[in-house]
Amino acid sequence: MSLKNFMEDVVKEVFQDVKKARSDFCSCDRCREDVIALALTNIKGRYATTPEGEIFARVEQSDRQVRTDALLAVMQAVDVVSKNPKHDKQ
Repeated sequence: MSLKNFMEDVVKEVFQDVKKARSDFCSCDRCREDVIALALTNIKGRYATTPEGEIFARVEQSDRQVRTDALLAVMQAVDVVSKNPKHDKQ
């Protein structure tokens, strides 16, 4: 197993939920990647390098506080990216 930040999975899942609630948000690949990157920058990573560490990280993914932290980071990132999108305006 290689090094993996399991918070990336949580942030991507949470982003899908937020995107459904924010129909006004551009969900092009660039905006989506910007939101995910910004959210991950603002929360603590959960890394694993062994199969045992992966199990603990996956269990922690379902923790309510972990998901709440991810939700807050994603919502803030959506606001930032919405105000200053980096894609070409069409």
